[in-house]
Amino acid sequence: MRDLCIAAPDGTAMLSDLTLTVKPGERVLVDGDPEAASALFRVVTGIWPWGRGHVDLPADDAMIAIGPWPFLPQGPLRQALAFPKAAACHDDAVLRAALSSVGLAHLTSLLEEARDWTHILSPSEVQRLSFARIVLFRPRWIVLGNATDTLDPTTADAMLRLVAERLPEASLVLIGKHPGSREFFHRQLTLERAPDGVVVLHELHARRQAAKMPRPRPLSVVNVV
Repeated sequence: MRDLCIAAPDGTAMLSDLTLTVKPGERVLVDGDPEAASALFRVVTGIWPWGRGHVDLPADDAMIAIGPWPFLPQGPLRQALAFPKAAACHDDAVLRAALSSVGLAHLTSLLEEARDWTHILSPSEVQRLSFARIVLFRPRWIVLGNATDTLDPTTADAMLRLVAERLPEASLVLIGKHPGSREFFHRQLTLERAPDGVVVLHELHARRQAAKMPRPRPLSVVNVV
């Protein structure tokens, strides 16, 4: 990230002049203002359009980005676990081992069960499952956005240690809240919200302000006979 400024939808600044370089194998915690952290994660994942600056990312097949509620497709649990790849990419033994490694051994007998897993699993189980995906995919770059915030501190640290043990050369950036220890990370960056009212995107700000202005009442139609 170079000279990155992130704006709110009204064009005012949330973050200003953010520069961050993450090296291969480095683990970085980015915490601080919750709203700014959430916006930064969305910028990295390409779903926050307001701002300016440069964000250089690795190739898609080398990176995984996981938020607090990863998407779980309806259908067999094996497909929810393997998403977005096909479940056939992994045999049953590999899938069961991945579930067991994150404390979800009680789900290993349900791989063929077709359910709405988003509503079946608890928030902490969903977040554990996202780490099972990381174990399966073995990405070189991992970006997490509040991906441990429903876990207790001991479990949150255990998930990060699992990543470090299984993928020692992978880089990891956790953006947002982490309830566990900071010792896992090589560096910590704390975000501070930009002062209220500072305008980053002037054209957008002007349009939003104009939209708030009261519109003149239309003249009534008078019929003249």
